[in-house]
Amino acid sequence: MLGPTELTESVLRFVEDNWSLDLTLAQWWCCLAEAGLAFPTWPVGVGGRGVSATEARSIRVALDAAGTIAAPAGNGPNMGGPTLIEHATPEQIERFVLPMARGEAQWCQLFSEPGAGSDLAGLSTRAVCDGEEFVVSGQKVWNSKADVSEWGMLLCRTDPGVPKHAGITFMMIDLRQPGVEVRPIVQMNGASEFSEVFLTDARVPYENVIGSVGGGWDVARTTLRHERAASAAVTNGSILVEAGSIAGNLDRQVGDLIEEWSAAGGARRRQPPLLGARSMVELARSRGALAEAALRDRLVRFHIHSELYLLNGRRTRDLARAGVPTALDGSLLKLDLAALAHESRDLSYDILGPAAMLTGGSAPDGGKVATTGLSAFIPSLGGGTNEIQRNIVSERTLGLPREPAVDADVPFRDVRRTT
Repeated sequence: MLGPTELTESVLRFVEDNWSLDLTLAQWWCCLAEAGLAFPTWPVGVGGRGVSATEARSIRVALDAAGTIAAPAGNGPNMGGPTLIEHATPEQIERFVLPMARGEAQWCQLFSEPGAGSDLAGLSTRAVCDGEEFVVSGQKVWNSKADVSEWGMLLCRTDPGVPKHAGITFMMIDLRQPGVEVRPIVQMNGASEFSEVFLTDARVPYENVIGSVGGGWDVARTTLRHERAASAAVTNGSILVEAGSIAGNLDRQVGDLIEEWSAAGGARRRQPPLLGARSMVELARSRGALAEAALRDRLVRFHIHSELYLLNGRRTRDLARAGVPTALDGSLLKLDLAALAHESRDLSYDILGPAAMLTGGSAPDGGKVATTGLSAFIPSLGGGTNEIQRNIVSERTLGLPREPAVDADVPFRDVRRTT
């Protein structure tokens, strides 16, 4: 194992030999994957080197410091890749994980349904075997990036005659086929980060089943574990670009993408739905509110809370990328982000007063407070509600008894459901 200095020097030599602003994004990502620098903790041959989380962090820091574009981000690398590495066959790993490392496709998660959110095992999207394929029909909702995704990680019911957790199968579905309709959802903050997906006799080859037929719940739990860690984790200033052909970036030169990113003030970085402590201080200063001792105390406490969240987020991210079980850390950190977002909203509203409702040019802050305030509930709902996260901590970590479930051993077809 190389020491930190030697590892950093080797990465910088790689950048010197391979990085050019004239490369296309696809060429750069292929170069990263072939060198095992895309996702260093992943296995050799599919974009990684099989190194430790500590070594991987040193590699990412060196690449970021060199001003290069980061490896592909999104649901595929954050959730799909780690899930496949743990549960898929070698052939499936080669088929799906390497393209994830190269950013060739964007992925979305097709789990939640209108009648199965917190009770995910109550999903009703049906998959019926037809020769070497499954025919899938149903509806999914709150699917981030579905409108720009080529592939979906799909949970569906293949056997309604067994208890709900036992009849679920995890599949990889090609979204570029007849029978798949994606409708973006406009949120109250004006964004369309999520979609609803309608499946009508869509087809999935049997070879796209991950794990076993009827054994999808265990696979899904792995995906959800990585989702919690990813939704709560933070970046360290990486230049992030959308993957996949639909996003339209693969054939663009990296120099143009960096110039665009810089002109937008680094807007391609993944940002939590809250104002940072420094922005909050400047906001208070502009309103002449820093003279209030109580407000200064709240700002200091918010700054401390933010820094602790950032430090814990980096730890959680590194553990997740190294394949270390992080159910507790991910759940606790996600709960902390939700609390931080609400704290940021309340503090910024108190600083601006009624002006916090204004948007556009008439707002003293350009409407940023109003937008982030409307986004403050995202961390407490997306990726599993706060109640779900608390259940995870209580049951899996503290060993407390599970909540009563009267339908746990009842065949799914006999479970009473709303329609």
